[in-house]
Amino acid sequence: MIDNGFFIDKLNVVQTHNDDLPFLGKHGSIEYDLLTGETVNAMKVCGKHPVKASFSTSLRVHCDGQKVAIEGNPSRFGRPENLFGFDNFEDCITVYNHVLRDLGLPPFTKGEFEFRQGKDGEKQKKFYTGANFTHVDITKNHMVGEGNAHAYLRALATLTLPNGKHPFLYPNGATLDFSSSKSSRGSSWDYDKFYIKYIELLENRSSNLRDASQDEIDYYDSVVEHCRTHGVVREEHSFKSKKLARYDLCYYGYTHLSTLVNHHTLNTLEKLTKTLEVATMDYVTIADQLLQKDIVKSRQSANATAQVAYSWMNNPHFCTQVRTSNFYVHKKRLLSLGLDISIPFRTDRNVLPMIRNQREITRMDYACIPTFYRQPTTRPVFQLFA
Repeated sequence: MIDNGFFIDKLNVVQTHNDDLPFLGKHGSIEYDLLTGETVNAMKVCGKHPVKASFSTSLRVHCDGQKVAIEGNPSRFGRPENLFGFDNFEDCITVYNHVLRDLGLPPFTKGEFEFRQGKDGEKQKKFYTGANFTHVDITKNHMVGEGNAHAYLRALATLTLPNGKHPFLYPNGATLDFSSSKSSRGSSWDYDKFYIKYIELLENRSSNLRDASQDEIDYYDSVVEHCRTHGVVREEHSFKSKKLARYDLCYYGYTHLSTLVNHHTLNTLEKLTKTLEVATMDYVTIADQLLQKDIVKSRQSANATAQVAYSWMNNPHFCTQVRTSNFYVHKKRLLSLGLDISIPFRTDRNVLPMIRNQREITRMDYACIPTFYRQPTTRPVFQLFA
């Protein structure tokens, strides 16, 4: 059963062993003292060793003699697409251990916590003897109906996330992400993104179907058409190493998919996206909407908030003005109507989702797997390279 519709996408794992293990990577180096001829440092292994499967998929494996690491997407490995994937870490680790076994490396395991003395009198540090997650992507699908996917992303682009994360809608209108940085997407902490699934599948069709049979091509095109006719929008969240470590979400055996799904960031995003489903907005009756939904108790409060909304719509410099405590009171009220006055009003994004009597977009969590769909396997076929 998929946990609230979410499943695991990208997964990077690392584990340190006490045994001497074979080196594995792209290249290695040893440092010598040119005067004495003695070895200064042990072998250093750099880069990742590729393990390839069909449909141009691969994993990257690294071993420096003690530490074993794998980077990749277990739900996608050996498959032409990943509309659905593994909904638990055990199946993902089974895929990785299948690869490690053929490479002659020990498997990833669950472990225990130990406290070890730090260097030079530093205080004891917590150490986990099992596998650690250094990057986890979790994802889910939404259905918004045929022809509504672009409008849905434009609606999401009117919302901001906590911690100053602002929306960025890509020029093609098919991808939306949130970032607190003006120069780059995402951060070293996390990354939130929405995109239209069938467009992503079409953009990668050639590489995904390299050396594919006609049956595999027909199947892939069926998945693309299914995503298009149902208006499938993919929601994706990246938990990077700093965030995983900060919230103790990095330990295999102690962290589960539900742990990540219930993280406060996702709960906040869920609440925000649900406001779009009640965005039945008429410019003349903003105050009435506030009263009907019991957001405010008096006509005076409703009119005051409505006036702020009108100023936001008609004043291009509204978001640059000094914000008082009243601003945040009005912002909270208007968010319940799907309006975020902390970002500039844009007619190409804000009009469609507000006029619901002209076009209604209903979002549904998409967890029902179609009967023709080919599920991922924990025993994919892959190739090893010397």
